[in-house]
Amino acid sequence: MHDAEVIFAYQVVPGTDEILAFTASFGLARQGASQHFEELKAMDASVEAGIAIYKVGLKDASLSDVVTVLNHAADARARLIQTIERVELIS
Repeated sequence: MHDAEVIFAYQVVPGTDEILAFTASFGLARQGASQHFEELKAMDASVEAGIAIYKVGLKDASLSDVVTVLNHAADARARLIQTIERVELIS
């Protein structure tokens, strides 16, 4: 068995991980999270929660997993994500 592929993600809504933006690298996640946080603060100075960045380990997706995700996007996390670990908080 080989190591899981790793991608990174950051919160779109500060303080919740229900909606995440995914990137190929930590640098891109950090840049995206920082820019997103600054945009949110510019729109509403009372943004209190920071934006978490996560390291995401991917499962080896089977053909069945891919078909399910394409037809039912709500199942994507359960089918594709093996691990998720918070690595930084932008605030």
